[in-house]
Amino acid sequence: MPITSLFSGARIAGSQDCRQPPPTEATAAVRVLNQQYITAAETNDATWFSRHMADDVVVVLGDGRRMRKPEFLGMLGEEPKRFQSLTVRDVTLRVFGPTVQVDADAPWQLSDGRRGISRYIDTWAWLDCRWQVISAQITSLPP
Repeated sequence: MPITSLFSGARIAGSQDCRQPPPTEATAAVRVLNQQYITAAETNDATWFSRHMADDVVVVLGDGRRMRKPEFLGMLGEEPKRFQSLTVRDVTLRVFGPTVQVDADAPWQLSDGRRGISRYIDTWAWLDCRWQVISAQITSLPP
């Protein structure tokens, strides 16, 4: 199996084996997916989120809004963030059976010069032979 199959989060073509990856492979795959998540957030890439979020995902934004997948995807188009930069630091991944939890800080700067740091926790679950986000919680840190 090509190494990219392990990290893409996609179903392995032609494979009937949907066994959950062992913890070391799970954390490696979700670490790559987490970086893709940050890139998708920076570019308002609704297509990426549509492919990688479970249909019943719950997203809680820094302002307290709770959204399901359709609302979140709509927000990316209707209220796009204009990032000058968005990075990630202090990433911790923990495996709990068929789930991997990611918590990290994401320093950002918008194109208008505003800066901040968001702390987030995303939970990924092994569903339908791939890793999918089932919940995301974003907290804005005080200046």
